[in-house]
Amino acid sequence: MKEVVFVIIAVILAASFVIFRVLPSKGYGYLSRLTCTKCSHIFDYRWIPGGSASFTVIRLGKKRYMRCPSCHKWSMFDVWSTRVS
Repeated sequence: MKEVVFVIIAVILAASFVIFRVLPSKGYGYLSRLTCTKCSHIFDYRWIPGGSASFTVIRLGKKRYMRCPSCHKWSMFDVWSTRVS
């Protein structure tokens, strides 16, 4: 029984690694050019649609609530309409 649990956990960890580390670095997903509403800093944000199916992503839809890398203030960013590629 312990071996089965260990194998399941190993498969989940391997899949998470592929989804969150390997795929974005290979060019899969989208690149959005976002502008902070507080300081007007422009930065690029790479994301995978549906990459993490959580209640927060389902609730916010095409927007992400995150901190600006320049001023570190929390803002809502529309990643879908600002896609570059």
